[in-house]
Amino acid sequence: MKRWMALIPLLLLAILLGVSWSRLTSDNPAPASFASPERPAPDITLALLDGGEIRFDAGGEVVLINFFASWCTPCRAEHPILMQLREQGVNVVGVLYKDEAEAGRALLARDGDPFANVAIDQTGDAGLAFGISGVPETFMVDAKGRIVKSFRGPLDAARGKEFLDAYRAEVARGAG
Repeated sequence: MKRWMALIPLLLLAILLGVSWSRLTSDNPAPASFASPERPAPDITLALLDGGEIRFDAGGEVVLINFFASWCTPCRAEHPILMQLREQGVNVVGVLYKDEAEAGRALLARDGDPFANVAIDQTGDAGLAFGISGVPETFMVDAKGRIVKSFRGPLDAARGKEFLDAYRAEVARGAG
């Protein structure tokens, strides 16, 4: 009987590790968590790459917000997907994260510009407000100013289609 008692802590540790692994790798975090895809978008104002400002607030229109950087290799991998989304009418706003404006301009001149606007977040404060863990990350904000879909990491063709379908559904919902 004493041998079984020694296994109880190991069993509890295994259960804890299993639950932790499940929560960390889940695509559907709890709605109340900071990583939840459904939450109000932060009310922040950023300078635009080409002058002026943009405000992320209560919306009015559906928009995809993509955090990227010129030094980010995965961002370059997702760039063609963002170009396709823009070509299909998706309103994509880029946020140049912890990067120099000139490096961002050079990247967009070389690889093409998929963004309707590009904001600059040199300090990373906007990234913190959105809750990013790194770049690239993409958020869809509905017309009511709520983040309704998000993805951490580079978009591939399948994720790009998910965002396109979700974008079209949100636009149709707002028009109806």
